[in-house]
Amino acid sequence: MAGSNVCVSMNATLTSDQLIISMAADPTISPTAALNVSFEDFYRTEYPALVAVATALVGSVHSAEDLVQDTMVKSLIRWRSVQRLAKPGGWAHRVLLNACTSWWRRRRTEANYLARMRRAEPSVAGPSADALEFWSAVRRLPERHRQVMVLHYAGDHSVEEVASILSVPEGTVRSDLTRARAALATQLGA
Repeated sequence: MAGSNVCVSMNATLTSDQLIISMAADPTISPTAALNVSFEDFYRTEYPALVAVATALVGSVHSAEDLVQDTMVKSLIRWRSVQRLAKPGGWAHRVLLNACTSWWRRRRTEANYLARMRRAEPSVAGPSADALEFWSAVRRLPERHRQVMVLHYAGDHSVEEVASILSVPEGTVRSDLTRARAALATQLGA
């Protein structure tokens, strides 16, 4: 039925003849544009394929879904022009491919930065077996002797500072240090 009304788009009624003429004049206009496809329909149709493509490219479903959502937001923002394209899904796939490329570039930049930081950080060897054995023996001491030893040697506090921290006289700290050293010598066989 030539000349009959086929769609209403932007408050204008097009006949099939007018639609064919407008599509011939501008090949980027799709037949679906003339049929006024909604963004919701576009989303439902394209979303699964976009997620599949993104997942295959980035290897993570969560990252893929984030990239697809970003692509769909861009599509929605530009929907008036995107819906008029011959293949709006193709446009969305191109945007998604660009987003995946950017995602990989960010990952590569991040990995390079972390590798440089690892090389720049000086590597410190862990504590020696003797140090581990010593501090293990310190942890077996009575509570106040343990506290005095840790504050004085690990905390690098003077006898006066240890006495102030524990609220005891300096003589008590010296006595506790002497007793703790003797107990450690016995435990460690020195």
